[in-house]
Amino acid sequence: MDVRSLGFGQLLCEPAVMPGSGEDAWDSLCRGVSDLSEGHVVREVCGRVERAGGSPEPMSLASNVDVLNLSRGEESPGVVLWLSERTEGRPFSRAAWVVWGLPRPSLNLFLLPILTSLTDAIIAVGTVDDIHAILTSKSLVNKRIDIDVRVEKVVTPLTYRIYPDTPLREVQHLLVRRDLSTVPVVGANHEILGVITVSDILPHMLPSKEMLGTRARQPVAARDVMTRAVLCVSEDELLVEAGRSMIARGVSRLPVVRDAELVGFLERDTVMRAFADTILPPRRPRAG
Repeated sequence: MDVRSLGFGQLLCEPAVMPGSGEDAWDSLCRGVSDLSEGHVVREVCGRVERAGGSPEPMSLASNVDVLNLSRGEESPGVVLWLSERTEGRPFSRAAWVVWGLPRPSLNLFLLPILTSLTDAIIAVGTVDDIHAILTSKSLVNKRIDIDVRVEKVVTPLTYRIYPDTPLREVQHLLVRRDLSTVPVVGANHEILGVITVSDILPHMLPSKEMLGTRARQPVAARDVMTRAVLCVSEDELLVEAGRSMIARGVSRLPVVRDAELVGFLERDTVMRAFADTILPPRRPRAG
């Protein structure tokens, strides 16, 4: 796909809302698409999944709302909301967002949070027309979904930095005071020279008996303890490739650079969330 992002409105297929009935979301969807015309993209995608001999594993957004990811990466991106029959006291008893053609990072980091924010409002309204009004609102259709997820979209901005001549005591205080695990060491143009971690600094906080006399007379600076061989990633690198580098090196964060200048870090938790099968636990039904 050539584009790197789409508006949410561009992902919605017609019909964007499909009322139906069935034992579960997938069962109901399969029944509902039989009423669509031959060659309809939603019908074709569901048919391909059926022919493959399986059904999608639902990802729970709420106690009665699931996401069914039909993606294999080759179809155009699409999103459909399926709703079960109305029940007394609630307009719909169950709902499911159906998506396809979106890579997992795009789905987990950008689309699912949007669907989650929409879920409560949609299942509370009374008619399919009301739901269409929500889905076609300008504020929603213009929300961007990043297709080609790059590191720049998920980078943790650089907040703290130190310089090679920063005294180690100042580094120690910074790590403790700000509850940091890593701090970058940069040059005059903010190019990254190295990093200092808690593991690097701890031996100097608790020196051995043999080191006590020597260290007491010799001030230690950041350049004396920093790790110089630092693997960096470009902010324009694909998230999947950066994640592979992180795994290969066994590190929990990677410095992110733009034209050799340090701009932030890529965190392991971000990569994990991007590729997780399920990112949100079911909500507990409200008491009463």
